[in-house]
Amino acid sequence: MISNSEIVKKTKPVLEGFTTYLQVFFCLLIASFIAGVPSSIYEAASGNPLFLEYNYGEPFFKFSSESVLMSSIVLLLVFYLSASIQVGISLFCLDIYNGKGITFSTLFGSFNTLKPLAITILLTIIIAVGFVLLIIPGIILGLMYSQVYYILAEEPNISVLEAFKKSEKMMKGKKWQLFMLTLRAMLYFILSVFTLFIWWIWLLPRYSVAFAGFYEELKKDFNN
Repeated sequence: MISNSEIVKKTKPVLEGFTTYLQVFFCLLIASFIAGVPSSIYEAASGNPLFLEYNYGEPFFKFSSESVLMSSIVLLLVFYLSASIQVGISLFCLDIYNGKGITFSTLFGSFNTLKPLAITILLTIIIAVGFVLLIIPGIILGLMYSQVYYILAEEPNISVLEAFKKSEKMMKGKKWQLFMLTLRAMLYFILSVFTLFIWWIWLLPRYSVAFAGFYEELKKDFNN
């Protein structure tokens, strides 16, 4: 499999020009914003945060909403939206990496199935259990099953469990490489604070496509 530097380098021709970076940046930004709309509406209407909150001197785990049922419904809706959009983002970035261009509608093409929601809930539980045991197992499990959204994006008929099994097989011996790519991206995003986050216009498209490129190169290596 090619190196991370080569993967990032391969994103340059498909993201050529400031206009392209700007288009991809705003597409990803809009998709992320839409995923968070239900929780924002709920919090604005109820005056309560959707997720758990901590107040000094009170028990750490405490539902911040008076209506557990309503907050649970909204939480599921947030999970459904963000999961479906994550699959859309995966396919969107894969298309760009493969030179197919930018298609905004691709971001919202995975709302016809509950598989993204099932994958997100299962992935969240797996990683949470890993972090409860120790931090390192959580990171390893996160890396092991990191390709499930890309797999579902390319193979919409695959079952949820098969997507997890395939990701596990594909990531065998490749977890360290993905960890280093993630670390590299995080470092650049942290350094962007010195540019007042303007650098994000380049970083977000570049590394979103690079992670899709990692999957694409991983798939080639796996199939060979």
